[in-house]
Amino acid sequence: MNSKLWQGKSVLVTGGSGFVGRWLCRALAEAGVDLHILDLVRPTSLDQPFTYHKTDLGQLDATTDMLKKVQPKVILHLAGLPGVGASHDNPTLAFTANVVATFNLLEGCRQLAAPVESIVAVSSNHVYGEQHHQPIPETAPLNGEGSYASSKLASDVIARCYGKTYGLPVGIARMTNSFGGDDHHVTHIITATILSALAGNQPVIKQSGKDRKGYLYIKDTAQGLLAVAEGLMQKPALRGEAFNIVPNEAYTVLELVRAVSEATGLKLEPVVNNPQAHFEDEHLDNGKAAKELGWQPKYSLADGLKETIAWYREHPQAAKQPH
Repeated sequence: MNSKLWQGKSVLVTGGSGFVGRWLCRALAEAGVDLHILDLVRPTSLDQPFTYHKTDLGQLDATTDMLKKVQPKVILHLAGLPGVGASHDNPTLAFTANVVATFNLLEGCRQLAAPVESIVAVSSNHVYGEQHHQPIPETAPLNGEGSYASSKLASDVIARCYGKTYGLPVGIARMTNSFGGDDHHVTHIITATILSALAGNQPVIKQSGKDRKGYLYIKDTAQGLLAVAEGLMQKPALRGEAFNIVPNEAYTVLELVRAVSEATGLKLEPVVNNPQAHFEDEHLDNGKAAKELGWQPKYSLADGLKETIAWYREHPQAAKQPH
């Protein structure tokens, strides 16, 4: 992070009360920004000062009014409906929260008299869908089909449009699974396994354990998003471009759970409930982010797990507390 690029700037983080959002705000604290957080609920676990906004991004007029009031120089857009299951069950909410909200935010920025310097639209690994070649670069076809994948894909393309067609300084960060302390999603595989192991319980893998994906430590995730923002501030050619903010390696769930168990020092062999279940194999390429943004993960899986486990040992009640 280049603190000089951020010092004193008005920065809006949508979805700032969420897991990734909170860690992103903590990273921004080092640069002395004028922090604004937009979310459905006010964050309660942040130490730095911020201004809270509860604006409905599904409404263009309300979004535009909020932007005129805040006059942000940088926007990090994380707000949306997360989760494949939730989007499948409620596609109307998924497309409103992930597509309409992104459109309204970008259109509102286009109408501002004082231009925004940088906008990061957070997308997902799910936009790629099934691929035949790995690791998957940003130029791969976007084959996502489910409600969640389609909603993120649509917002991804809208961001590209506003960058390439209207010259808005927006870039797309395609993220994979993030892990770390202060994760209120206690069913996330790493968080769930840590909490199970620390309680002395044998970890349980619901499916085959053969699913392979990338898992990025949350501090690397935050720095990756900041790197996209900084790249847009300095390189107009990056407008409308997408970047995979992902780890160097991918791991199967079984490998991951065993690594967590090993890191706790308890070495509990997991129970695999459905060894014959269908599994997915996904590995994304982060070479473009390294080349264009100078960003690479600093934490190995082992180092990230070490810090995460230490956090949960220091905060034994964290999983039960509201955020």
